[in-house]
Amino acid sequence: MSDRSELDELLALAQRAARRGADALLAHVPAQGTIRSETKGRRRELVTAADRAAESAVVGELLAARPDDAVLAEEGVLTPAGRASRAARDTWIVDPLDGTTNYVHGLPWYCVAVALYRDGRPLVGVVHAPRLGHEWCAVHGRGATKDGLPITVSATAELADALLSTGFSYVRDEPGRDDNVERIRAVLPRCRDLRRYGSAELDLCLCADGTVDGYWELYLQPYDVAAGALIVREAGGRVTDLCGGEDWLHGGQLLATNGRLHAEVLAAVGGPP
Repeated sequence: MSDRSELDELLALAQRAARRGADALLAHVPAQGTIRSETKGRRRELVTAADRAAESAVVGELLAARPDDAVLAEEGVLTPAGRASRAARDTWIVDPLDGTTNYVHGLPWYCVAVALYRDGRPLVGVVHAPRLGHEWCAVHGRGATKDGLPITVSATAELADALLSTGFSYVRDEPGRDDNVERIRAVLPRCRDLRRYGSAELDLCLCADGTVDGYWELYLQPYDVAAGALIVREAGGRVTDLCGGEDWLHGGQLLATNGRLHAEVLAAVGGPP
């Protein structure tokens, strides 16, 4: 797909961009008091000046190095919001702040996520969590790392022994929307326990490094999962949509596991909403 030197350069660029975004997030944390936020779309869906500053830093770094690439970024600071900026073979998918609610409330579970997709397939992924002090990375065909050290998914083989994670969409009280509660009701008695961290990209990274054995969520966007899904796959795990297929990037729902548990967790969680 690419030679090693190009992959090294692309990974280094993604890391540099993610770290610049993280610096912008940390710079917006006040010494005291709360972070100012506003809502977008729905009352629960928050956005802050930090989101925009981080996206400007990330996208600016990427386009300065590779001006002919496309960018799909969440907030639309330098590019159109939520859609690719142009037609191109290479598309950077950016979430400048995944876990905004955690960030606003002073919880450390948030991150910057940067992924590069070539011809629609994941090539590079970086998830940088500044308050946790960790960075997960992956390059297609070269494995995954956490803080520079190789990682693999867990070896858990029984659902009864599994720690799983999930999340809740902002759209959970509208007619016809699946609030995930019945899925949790079906899964919880069958696994060791469930966690809800509030950042899809970090949930995927925790699956990749073996902290949790699986993760599912509904109503996701490409920038919520683009980097973390590659990291899971390169760590030896499996990522599908809730039909067990490949429409997880744009399909809005995803299941990631260590692979051994995938069929059993898929059956327990159920199909797409």
